[in-house]
Amino acid sequence: TYVANILISINPYEEIDGLYSIDTIKKYRGKSLGQMPPHVYAVADKAYREMRRNKESQSIIVSGESGAGKTESQKAILRYLCENWGAAAGPIQKRILE
Repeated sequence: TYVANILISINPYEEIDGLYSIDTIKKYRGKSLGQMPPHVYAVADKAYREMRRNKESQSIIVSGESGAGKTESQKAILRYLCENWGAAAGPIQKRILE
């Protein structure tokens, strides 16, 4: 769920089909927060669009206890950004996401 522009999520400790799929990535591209169900992709998209619009660096803070899913959330954010705007990233994208 969201609290303002903060995403609060819980690690389900199991794989959820389609949660981080290419189709899901496409659904969130260019959408405003609240236009789609809460998702880490929505936060990543907002940060990217704000960076482009305002020409200012953006930060996404991922916080939580051990085992909360921080690493997986960070990978999902990077995957989203690379899939949408990282066409020139090439092999570096794969190395970062592994």
